[in-house]
Amino acid sequence: MRLVRTTVILLAALAAGAGCSPSDPDAPRDWCADTIAALISEQHRWYDYDMTHGRGNVDLTWMVTPPNPPATAEQIDAAEQRLGKRLDRQLRNWLEHANGWEFAFGTTTLYSTDQLTPDSPERDIFLEGIGETDTQIDEFGVDSFDDLTIIGTNDNQSRFILTTGCADDSDCDSAPVWAFDGDIEKFAGLRDFLTKRVEGLKAAKR
Repeated sequence: MRLVRTTVILLAALAAGAGCSPSDPDAPRDWCADTIAALISEQHRWYDYDMTHGRGNVDLTWMVTPPNPPATAEQIDAAEQRLGKRLDRQLRNWLEHANGWEFAFGTTTLYSTDQLTPDSPERDIFLEGIGETDTQIDEFGVDSFDDLTIIGTNDNQSRFILTTGCADDSDCDSAPVWAFDGDIEKFAGLRDFLTKRVEGLKAAKR
């Protein structure tokens, strides 16, 4: 039954992408709807692959978890008030499409607005990991670890997705995104990060 539900969500995401895309082929597409559709498609491909390659006796329905409904403007504003900073337009746009997504790819969950907070158990775990690896703040290119906001993590909190938001409470199109699991991987913004994740999923389990 869950597979039927996620298939319906996939079709809805594809329809949303088509509906939001202008008729002009040179006009920019709705990257969030396109990315959601691509991630759902890869979830199902990975699920089907594992089911036919020796894991059919294991409950793998968690692999096809759909995204949460869109966030409201009030929910995004409340998150910004808690964080004390303006979210960049790419992250705001993403939340307006999917207000959190458990197991969006692999075991990595992208946070909802309610989870965007400067105080959380996950943040304590992140800072502990920083201390264990002797990672220095200048490796992130910010002045303080307080400048970093966790926007996602995996199921055992060994990998974190972080961003900064806009500087000086201004409006900005994008903000850097980092993946940290002891090593640091930097991306130009959320769209770049998610695009790379989709590309990685497509290249694996062939």
